[in-house]
Amino acid sequence: MDRLIGNLRKAPDRGVSLERYRALARKYDKSCRLIEGLRLAAVDALDLRPGNTVIDVGCGTGAVLAELLRRVGERGRVIGIEQSPEMAQQAAARLAAAELRGNVELLVAPVENAHPATPADALLLCYTHDVLQSPRALDNLLAHARPGARIAVLGLCLLPWWWGTPINLWKLWRGRCYLTTYRGLRAPWAMLGERLEEFRIVQRFHLGTSYLAVGRTRRANCDC
Repeated sequence: MDRLIGNLRKAPDRGVSLERYRALARKYDKSCRLIEGLRLAAVDALDLRPGNTVIDVGCGTGAVLAELLRRVGERGRVIGIEQSPEMAQQAAARLAAAELRGNVELLVAPVENAHPATPADALLLCYTHDVLQSPRALDNLLAHARPGARIAVLGLCLLPWWWGTPINLWKLWRGRCYLTTYRGLRAPWAMLGERLEEFRIVQRFHLGTSYLAVGRTRRANCDC
């Protein structure tokens, strides 16, 4: 109950997030089995090409890093950003077990402070609600992306209150440990969408309480 009430805070709390994911890390993969197919749908939406550089934002335990690498090929580059040391440790172990080295990099840092060395052709954000509610995080990500870079966002959202309240309450309870603020859950994509071109919701899941959206970073000559 404390976590549920605590998430009424107006902005993400990094300290709380680190504490929660320290506790979640060992059982995280098991708890996320039901979204494995959705993650792949988000990867598909990026339309990755050989030689691309792709950043997996909040990569967690690295569930899709190998798949991203497979799609960008030997000339491509995959960069995972994860602020939780415990989650990143599992991601590193996963990569080592798959004997993936060289063109896969893990940055253990808050998204606000991460500085990938290679500009991204694509950005993947899977269930990264706290990142979406941080203007600093979003601006830093977009500063490390090429003009016209492709973006796919998968996450939780709430239904309209006049008919979705029972489902919303269940989703808030179910997701209480995975985010630190409920701010923006009616349109979690809003801050990111206003920074992009061609942004749109392309698919809904889980009775409308999960969404997949795509867009592109603004081109250098865009006045919008």
